[in-house]
Formats: sequence, C-alpha cells, structure tokens
Amino acid sequence: MTTSPRWRVGMDTGGTFTDLVALSDQGQLLLRKVSSTPRRPSDAVFAALERTGLDLTRDLDDFVLGTTIATNAVIMRRGAPVILLTTAGFEDVLYIQRIDRPGRYDLQWVKAEPYASRRNTVGVEERVLADGTVRLALADEEVDRVIETVGGLLAEHEGAAIAVSLLNSYLNPDHERALAAKLRAAFPQVAVSLSAEVAPVWREYERTATTAMDAYVSPIVQRFAHTLATGLNERAMSGWHALMKSNGGQVPLEHSADRPIELVLSGLAGGMMGGGYWARAVGSEKAVTLDMGGTSADVGVVVDGQLQYTGLFEVEWGVPIAVPIIDVSTIGAGGSSLAYVGNDGLLHVGPASAGADPGPVCYGRGGTQPTVTDANLVMGRLHPDHFLGGELTLDAERAGTAVAELADSLELGVDAAAEAVLTLAVENMAGAVRLVTVDRGHDYREFDLVAFGGAGPLHAAAIARHMRMRRVIVPPTPGLVSAFGTIISDQRVDRRMTAVRRLDTPEATDLAGILARLAREAHAELAAQRRADATGDIVVTTYVSCRYVGQNYEQEIRTYRGHLDRSYESLLPASPDDPDLDRRLVEMFHASHARVYGYDLPEQAVQSVYVGATALLAGGEVRFVPYTRTTRNPRISTRRVQVGEGVWADTVVVDREELQPGYTLNGPAIVEEPNSTTFVPPGYRMEVDGTYCLIIEAVKGLGENLDTGADA
Repeated sequence: MTTSPRWRVGMDTGGTFTDLVALSDQGQLLLRKVSSTPRRPSDAVFAALERTGLDLTRDLDDFVLGTTIATNAVIMRRGAPVILLTTAGFEDVLYIQRIDRPGRYDLQWVKAEPYASRRNTVGVEERVLADGTVRLALADEEVDRVIETVGGLLAEHEGAAIAVSLLNSYLNPDHERALAAKLRAAFPQVAVSLSAEVAPVWREYERTATTAMDAYVSPIVQRFAHTLATGLNERAMSGWHALMKSNGGQVPLEHSADRPIELVLSGLAGGMMGGGYWARAVGSEKAVTLDMGGTSADVGVVVDGQLQYTGLFEVEWGVPIAVPIIDVSTIGAGGSSLAYVGNDGLLHVGPASAGADPGPVCYGRGGTQPTVTDANLVMGRLHPDHFLGGELTLDAERAGTAVAELADSLELGVDAAAEAVLTLAVENMAGAVRLVTVDRGHDYREFDLVAFGGAGPLHAAAIARHMRMRRVIVPPTPGLVSAFGTIISDQRVDRRMTAVRRLDTPEATDLAGILARLAREAHAELAAQRRADATGDIVVTTYVSCRYVGQNYEQEIRTYRGHLDRSYESLLPASPDDPDLDRRLVEMFHASHARVYGYDLPEQAVQSVYVGATALLAGGEVRFVPYTRTTRNPRISTRRVQVGEGVWADTVVVDREELQPGYTLNGPAIVEEPNSTTFVPPGYRMEVDGTYCLIIEAVKGLGENLDTGADA
C-alpha cells in the first residue's frame, strides 16, 4: 500500500509575479508562477494554489507565504493615517529627523515625509527621565484629555491607527502601557502600537519612526491576514499556515498582525533564506545573494556560511526601521524597470517600474516605455516563445520599436541603446553589492555571487565581471528561489533592548542577568507559537552590540548559543551566566573591530549599547530532485545573440531541465528554463554542480577567438 505524499508549500508574492514551490516528503517538486494581483494580493495566492492540483484539504503539511503587502504600503505611501502620541515638548522629533543627508552639498534634497503628520501629533504631559525614574506622572485628567483629542482626530481620519512613543519609555514603559489600556478600551477597533513593544531601544527618532511605521501598516496587515485566513478556511486547507517575517523566520498566520512592522521585508526575506541555502549547498563560505525579479533587485551577504542581520534598516534615506532584520539592500532594478532619458539628458534605468500591469512593452499589455526585459529581448538573450515556459509570448517587434525610440533620444543605434540599458542596470546592482560588502568591511572580490529571481541569472556574469567577483552560482529553478526560501525557513523570535553600560565599570555586572532574561522571554514566546508537529529543541542565541566610547555605531558580538530547555551548551566563550562576561565581551569586541576595520584600540573603553536574544526552531530538512528530464546528451541549438560591445554571435542554447551534474559549456551560451534564463558570456565556462547549481567562472583565454560572423 502506497502512502499519499505530504506536501510543503512555499509562496512569494512579488510586484510582478507570484511564485509557488511545493515539495513532497517523497522528493517530488511542483512549481507554479502566476501574475501578481496588486489590488488584491490574496487572489494570486489562491490562483497559484488551485493550479497545483493538490487536495488542499488533505495533502498539505505546511503553507508559508512571503508577502510584499507591508512593503508596498510603505514604499507607495498607501498605509493608514497615523495619530502619534508623544511626550509634550517632543512633538517635532519625527519632523526634525537627523542632521545627515545623502549628498553633503545637495541643496535641492528634501527630507522624506514622516509616516505621521504633524497636525496628527498629540503631546502628552508626562516625563520619564534618562535613568527610568518618573519626573512627571501621567495624571488621569491628562489621559482623559488625550482620549478626547484622539477621538476628534479619529472622526476626521477613517481607518486611522495610533502610535504611542513617549520619551525614555524603553527604560520605563509604565506610562505607555497605561495610556494604551485606556486607548484600547475607548477605541477597541483601532490598532494601537507602543514603542515599548515595537522597538524598545534608545535613539528617540529611530524608535518613534519605527512605531509610527508599525501603526501605518497595521490595518493593512490585519485586513490581509484576515482575508488570507478566511480564504484558507473556506478551502479547508490542511496543515500549518504562516507568513515570513523580515528576520527570515516564520510567524503563525494568527499571530502575524501582532507586530506588523516585522513583515515589512517579508517578501525579501524568503529570497535571502533561499540564496543562503544554495550558497551553503555548494560550499561557499562568502557569497553575495542577488534576487532580481520584475520590480526590484535585493542584495544580501553570506559570511562564514551565515546570512547577516542588522538592527536598523532604512526604507528610504532617513526613514529607519529599528528592528532585527536580514541585512539586505534593495534597489529599483528589475526586469520591468523603465529605461528613459531624464531632464538631465542622461539615460536612467529604474527605479520606476512597469510592474506586472502593464508590464514591459513586449508583454503587449499596453506598456509603451522600454524596460530591461525589452532590452534583453532586442539583444536576443530572451526567446519570445519560451518566456515563462511558453505561457507568455513576447512581442519582439514592439520591444524593438520602443528601444528604437529610446535610441533616437540618445542618438545611438538600437543595439547600442539596448546594451546601454543593461550596462546601467548592471552598474546599479553593482552599487547595491558594494553597500552590503564594502560598507560592512568586506572585500567583494573574495565573494561568490548567488544569482536568482527571474532576471538575476541574465545579468549575474556581467555583475561578477564588473566587480571582479570569484564566480557566479545560479540555483535550480532560480525564478522561484524566494518561494523555496519560505519552505526552508525556521520559526524565529527576536527580543532586543537597550542596555548602555561601560564594560570596565561595575554597572556592567547586570548584563548577564539581562541576557538570561531576554533569552527566557524569546524562548517562551516561540514556545507559545510552536507548531504542534515540530520536532527538535528551541535554540537560543544571545548577543551584545558594543562600541568604543565615543563611536556612533556599534558591532554585534554573539555571546551564547544553546538549548535553553535543556542545559547551557555554550558554543562560544561567553554565555549569560558567565561571571566574567564583561571582560570576555571586551576581548571579543577588540578582535571583531580589528577584523572589520583592520585595527583595534585596546586602551579605549568599550561600551555596550543593545542586548538581544534570538530563539530558533529549525525547519525540517528537504530532499528533492529539481530536474527530472536530464540526459547525457542534451539537445543543443543556436541563435544570434548580442554578446557584448555591439557584437552579435551564434550562441549555444540549451534546456536546463536536460542538464546533468558534470555537464560543462563554454560561453557565449544561453541556458533556458521555464522560470528564468541564464546568460554565459564569452570568456566564461559553466558547469552543473552536484546540487544542480550552475557554476559560472571566467577562464583566461576562453572566447578570444570568438567567431562573430556578420552582425545581425
């Protein structure tokens, strides 16, 4: 008697496409890609699920979704009106912002608008001092006045949310909690965000901006979670239902609206998790992950086999999110990025995008401005009949006309204009690579480039060549790596708080106790969310962010990793119950500073700033064969392709689904599959790794005698 397979389904809703990957416990693989439905994101989710042909009521063990619902609300400024409550006298914190600017001498730069307007900001008469003591208590009469004022503002702004960020509440949250209790009782249908819960950290602007953004996306996330849960229940969908968080972990769907700020980078996190998985699979200890889809390109970094995290992310210049998050840089460079001549007379590519609707000109859905995809089609790198496995036929004639109009504006030939579009897109993505490497103290020349997304493999070799990176790694089914990343992700809870201590003074002796408490809290929260069928232990990691006294930014020092629900199994030299923790932290920080910056200051005092704990419940292992049509003698065809610098050449074209591990191919070559296309330029060699990844490396002397024939 054969047992029916059980399936794990991961999905990613991008700006252009919604992707689905389903893996069975018997090694089977299902892939689906449908057009996104930006106005109703859940429609595309349900459409992809129905196209699997699975019995949703019986066959599923897991359903995990990475969503851009909060991301799009923030970027496109389509969130809820926010009423901000803050300490009287500090109402302008969000609007003063910081003194830094992206260009020192740019007199035309305008600060980004905060996510709460000044007229909707209410000062509260109360005051907590910098040591957590109360100077001015929050009186009942003041609470009543604030409730009345907020009621008037809610009447003016339908669907508004409330953000509460009182001065120094990260040290003493009593006033915030008392105010929130009254607000929730008076306005039970209104979302209320507290800084003491959302971002209990110092730096008043960052904490307030994060809390305002949490409130800004809260109603949208709540509606989406409700719509999604309703749809899944109507379909009686079996198994575990979860969303991806910005930290790369899963959160149960029913808890997803508890802290909506944690979903702002949900859609990006799956790609980073998938990219990190494939970097480790091929043994790459240092890698940059590049997820280039239809709308944007997301770049992360893997060091020592691990993705990197940060406690501060900027949605746009000067608009921060102060929560633990995967360290990722996002730019408007995707297949649908628009190419145009700006008012300065220069060519621009992105960040404006044609998105999924109308999409690139070649989609034939009404787009008129050329995009990166149109340029690739004009250069022959995309086959008009093989896009999305033939589901969408591309109109090469329309793309050529649009690129020709751009070429006329630039006073270039069509070939040169198309190449210029790709060159600029590559330079934009190279800039993002620099952000996550050089700006973090890494030399990108020591790194591999893991390229995925529908458009990433088309441009990866050009980026690697431009940056002189080691090699390119293209995972199996690259267009669906983000969806795959949601399946393999862990359950994860992060706790973080401010603890400013000089480590050479007695005030630092309480750090061990604080870390132990945070570890217990993170463990307890994850234990409460733990899926019923999960096996294994919850693993807790603690860290302390330190800096030299006088520095403005800090470095994270990992202090402990082990099983809290067993006994401490310390894998690092410092743990929360170590009586000599402060001295060990100093030693570890000096070593970390020297590794990142090339020097340390052993005579300089070291200061802790943040402390945190992460609780992890590992996802299950996956086993699958990505391609089932492999053959020793794959079919080979050729077509004319513009391979660079205006040169057209007869280029080998192969079907990736036919390639077995060990297969090699010299560029120029095109590797096609239903969800992506890989371009191997002249001078590069491609080999299929044992994991079915494509490994692309430059080979000295290869391609020097390229027979280009006559230009097309």
